[in-house]
Amino acid sequence: MSKTKIKIGFAGTPKVAFDIFREILLSEEISTEFVLTQPDKLSGRGLTTSKSLFENSDNLTVLQPDDLNEQNFIKKIKDFNIDLLVVVAYGKILPAWLLTAPRFGCLNIHFSNLPKYRGAAPIQRAIENGEKETGISFMRLTEGLDEGPVYKKIVMNIENKDYFEVESLLLKESLNNIRNVIKAITNGLKPKEQDHSKASIANKIHKNEGEINWANKGSEIKNKFLAFKKWPNVFFKCGGVSVEAVELQIHSNETGTPGEVHNFDHESLKIYCGDGIVAITSVKFPGKKVIGPKDFFNSKRDIISKGDLLI
Repeated sequence: MSKTKIKIGFAGTPKVAFDIFREILLSEEISTEFVLTQPDKLSGRGLTTSKSLFENSDNLTVLQPDDLNEQNFIKKIKDFNIDLLVVVAYGKILPAWLLTAPRFGCLNIHFSNLPKYRGAAPIQRAIENGEKETGISFMRLTEGLDEGPVYKKIVMNIENKDYFEVESLLLKESLNNIRNVIKAITNGLKPKEQDHSKASIANKIHKNEGEINWANKGSEIKNKFLAFKKWPNVFFKCGGVSVEAVELQIHSNETGTPGEVHNFDHESLKIYCGDGIVAITSVKFPGKKVIGPKDFFNSKRDIISKGDLLI
């Protein structure tokens, strides 16, 4: 007699969610009944859709509801009678009825060591704040923002890593663990409550946060550079134009006026910060391609000079 499969639903939208979804599909012990993903949206480049990622996977039912409280949708989900809903960056707040509809509730994969960095940008804020460690929290969703009890936590070293490196590291470890966590939950694993007194919030990132404040320490500028590699990147003002710093490093601890150009040559643009000098070796001007230090110097040496203030 064959063993009854674990019945799950999956809710997710971006590519990282699809990677985890695809890993779950490899299990012969788990049956994915449906997928929830965000409705198609119009953008400057046309129609963007997350449905295309999922719809060719074993002819699964893919749902894109605008309203999660619509009665026909509620009935449809309840009729699936799933054991667990796995949620990865879905992008919508789940209503109370959906949190409790599955037999074992909803499992969320959150990329931080909860209760630290609850919220929208846990990877970026951990890097920006110079954390040496972050991690993965497999948690049960509740109505509070990332406040649910945690089934399993994995701690990982992220020192000197940028956003893409950290996301890749956390994703890989999530893929290694997700199927076993699902099985453990449906076999009775109980989650542990978070210590809410130690909670911190990883607020959504805004574009203007990418502007370099030269009064900051070099380590703070470097951390922001690593954290914002995906978006919005870090930038500085040059002749009233926002210039993206594509490659940046701490050069020395020689002090001067923050924002003042220490030197500009074929190797880099060196600028004083709060406790030393930062060297920018690769840049991108609006609408232009990335250029290295030689091209940067040759094209801008007439307008950037030692002693100039880039503020």
